[in-house]
Amino acid sequence: MKKILIVDDSPEIVEVIQYILEAAGYAVIAAAEGQSGVKKALEESPDLIIMDIVMPKMSGGEAVKILKANEKTKDIPVIFLTGYLGKSDENAGGKGINVGGHVYPCMGKPVSRDELLKFISEHLKEI
Repeated sequence: MKKILIVDDSPEIVEVIQYILEAAGYAVIAAAEGQSGVKKALEESPDLIIMDIVMPKMSGGEAVKILKANEKTKDIPVIFLTGYLGKSDENAGGKGINVGGHVYPCMGKPVSRDELLKFISEHLKEI
């Protein structure tokens, strides 16, 4: 069973995504902000991380920089899920979110169940 870490400061978003992912057969870990997301990624070694951008204490971008600099977590795929990306941005070439010179895939909130699961399956490499 693939394990996915959700890092988002909105309990409602976490609850909805967790429900969708668990119903699809994924194991889910959740963190409410960047610092705890980094800690859980190091402890749990998820197969994929879904990361919000704007969060208290540590942003998603800062958390990803730390994760990508760590040997244990550097190869974990990251997908950003943000309210700052509109549908027009999302469909304008799929540019993604640039963090430290690397562009990560992203989806805008709100996201539908089917969109989320399709996006995850496209970015989650089967091991």
